[in-house]
Amino acid sequence: MDNHFDVIVLGTGLIESITAARTYDPNPYYGADEASLSLDELVQWVNRRKEHDRSVTHYGELPSYARQYSVSLGPSVIPSIGPFISSLIASGVSRYGSFKLLGRVVIYDGGMLKDVPQSKDDIFQSKAMSLLEKRRVTRFLMFAAGDFENNKELHGQENSPLLDFLHRIFLLSEATARAITYALGYCYFIAEKTLPALHRIRAYLKASGRYGPSSFLVGYYGGSGEIAQGFCRAAAVRGGVYILGRSVTKNPVLTSDLPRFAIEVDDFPDRLHCRCLISSTSLLPGHLSTLADVIRPSISSYSSPRPFAVARCIAVVNGPITLPWDIEDSGTSEVSDSLLLVFPPGSLHGGSAISAVHVMTAGPGILYISMPLLTNSVHSAEILLRPYLTAVLSLFPAEQQQQKTLISSTSDPLVGLLAVPSSSPHITQGVDEAAIVAEATFRKAAYSLNREIKEMNQGCEQTVFWPVLAEMEEGEGNDMHW
Repeated sequence: MDNHFDVIVLGTGLIESITAARTYDPNPYYGADEASLSLDELVQWVNRRKEHDRSVTHYGELPSYARQYSVSLGPSVIPSIGPFISSLIASGVSRYGSFKLLGRVVIYDGGMLKDVPQSKDDIFQSKAMSLLEKRRVTRFLMFAAGDFENNKELHGQENSPLLDFLHRIFLLSEATARAITYALGYCYFIAEKTLPALHRIRAYLKASGRYGPSSFLVGYYGGSGEIAQGFCRAAAVRGGVYILGRSVTKNPVLTSDLPRFAIEVDDFPDRLHCRCLISSTSLLPGHLSTLADVIRPSISSYSSPRPFAVARCIAVVNGPITLPWDIEDSGTSEVSDSLLLVFPPGSLHGGSAISAVHVMTAGPGILYISMPLLTNSVHSAEILLRPYLTAVLSLFPAEQQQQKTLISSTSDPLVGLLAVPSSSPHITQGVDEAAIVAEATFRKAAYSLNREIKEMNQGCEQTVFWPVLAEMEEGEGNDMHW
């Protein structure tokens, strides 16, 4: 029957979009809290949030060309090697977007901006390090790129803070250790453990060189929201049904027989029935959330501690962001099409002494500033991030035009009811976690429907996540679009 489905997915966040077969979303756009919006859509989103969250604020008037902007609610970069990039290519979704290498990675240190070397050549060309320091850094990078788990230098140090490990074991200077900790290992907090950070560093070192000198890619337009829409489009091409701008008018209910779940959607005369219901945790009512099988990422070996919340600022500035080509010799400047600036904890007067803050640009005129919070804060995102916005606008010769600040703010599981968490806000590992959760959700759904997934090779533990789409794309070129 037309209103009976195998699977219904509530929401179009990045995880749900990768998993999606049948999707329903109360938002009039794809991507949920990782959506890509024009400026006027962003203001509408903020106004809706302000009804429930007073920490969301915005300032300034919209420019006449507001719809020409594509603003990401969840900006992130894509590691060049990892689960997410594999899903992009194998699913064919990469053809729906355009990508480029992340440009420069810069750290704020001692009131100055310093480039973070991205290769051995960069290290030896750097004027900021002595020859002895360069040799020590090279020794650490060789250690981090190898099989360090059984190395004597790591023995007994796995749970010590990475910053302390770099000082004591590799004798690195304070400035170099901070650059590695926060702009190579991308640690969120000052006391993050050594072993998980080393796993991240090794992954990013291996990713360097696949598409160019940077370990990361960024989307030309919109970030994660654009990619989520690409996955939705891929599902729709294969028969997936999407409904946007409609609310679930009645909480999902259990039925006495198969299909076991039923939901009612605004403007739909009949109930929709399914054997498996997948939903973000935020959309499940309380009585079902306690029964759901919550899918968790399986990459905890190199994860940062998941923050309680993330304070975010989106700032629209008048003109492109320019940065000296050689910061140590600031005679010339370049327009920075994509840039990642890291403020280590305690580096900025009036800023956080606990959290690292990231400033990202992925196109002209837009700054994304994010601060992870370990606990609930009594301060708004504006108060927390204003010092960083002021510092950035003073460092970059671009005139501030307008600013918008916002803050993101058990029994046995029921078979067929799957709940997915919100995507990790981590700027470098969030998309990989999303891909891993999506694959785990798909396999749980297939299991609940008593379907078998054929393995790539007999006796292999790893099964094919994208078998049909991979075959469809064969011979058409599955590489990234530039």
